[in-house]
Amino acid sequence: MSRLQIDNPFFTRMGKLGDLVLLNLVWLACCLPVVTIGAATAALFRVTRKMAADEDYRAVPDFLRAFREGWKTATAAWLILLLTGAVSLADLLIGAQTAGTPGGAFLAIGAALCVLWLAAAGMSLLLLARYRYTARQAIADGLLLSAANPQVTLAVFALAAWMPLLFWKNPEAFFYILPPWLLIGGALSALCLTALMLPVYAKIEAHREKEDHGDIEAEARL
Repeated sequence: MSRLQIDNPFFTRMGKLGDLVLLNLVWLACCLPVVTIGAATAALFRVTRKMAADEDYRAVPDFLRAFREGWKTATAAWLILLLTGAVSLADLLIGAQTAGTPGGAFLAIGAALCVLWLAAAGMSLLLLARYRYTARQAIADGLLLSAANPQVTLAVFALAAWMPLLFWKNPEAFFYILPPWLLIGGALSALCLTALMLPVYAKIEAHREKEDHGDIEAEARL
């Protein structure tokens, strides 16, 4: 009988599964104050990016370090997003309560703002998980990159919307699925998004490297 190896594929997958559970529970705990959702989600993305790229990581220590390091910028970005999200929801509520053409206009504007908000929120936090930005730069670049990378944007929409849609269409199934989602759903969704983002990160870094090389050549000519 061959000796079991702890680094075989089965144990590796089970280890990652356990890490995802731990990350999900820590992420949920750090999201409870609401204002910390941005910092907690950016930290979650930082760890799951390492997992997706097969880099060395320590699930909880890396999460906590990323949470501390990115706290200021990610929280500032999240507060801006909360404010703009409230405006989008207000438009939807006004539209739902207003009859006729004005109500339809408010609904259309609110729906468009919600789409833009979700794209900006998802991509800006994915950027903050990898790079140093100001809050406004992260949101602005997030909007631009979400338009340039529809596969990631559609994944953000799908992963954000499927649970609310399930609750609306089938509450019984929602409450059946809710416990496993609370155990691992957020971290698993983050892993999917960061795996999709790996080529985007590579393009950003190649572009930055090219710019840095161009700056060095320009300085050399001077």
